[in-house]
Amino acid sequence: MTKQEILKAIDNGESVWTIYKGQSNVYEIKAYKIEKVLNDTFLWGREYYCNIKDAYKTKAEAEHYLHHANVTRTEKLPFVTWEEFLEKKAIHFIDNKGIDFVLCITDNKIKLMVFFMVSKTWDLTEENFYKAYDECVRLFRGVINANEFV
Repeated sequence: MTKQEILKAIDNGESVWTIYKGQSNVYEIKAYKIEKVLNDTFLWGREYYCNIKDAYKTKAEAEHYLHHANVTRTEKLPFVTWEEFLEKKAIHFIDNKGIDFVLCITDNKIKLMVFFMVSKTWDLTEENFYKAYDECVRLFRGVINANEFV
């Protein structure tokens, strides 16, 4: 989030979500507990402080980052947020067996495809994007194979 987005959230009484380094949970910071934004870098409150770059608009976005931002092997699974996915309309990756996949938007649907062969389809919603991305992570890591995925 940017400083302006955080200040707007505070003005609207909205929560901000964060992940503290080395932790495995997301934390809600209620707007009324944020006392100030220091040096355009930190949120400061009575019970905490956190770097602005570790602040997220929604719990779902924070959890998405927590679980998927650093999924790696020699290759890296492209990490995109919901908003970036809507702009890019597609991400491409290769699973651990070398099979090409694309997660894309077509006909107002989210499709996860083995190249040129439709495998799974979801309605175009933020919640379904996170479900489809979970499938991408499972394929990328080799938890499931392309033939088990269909």
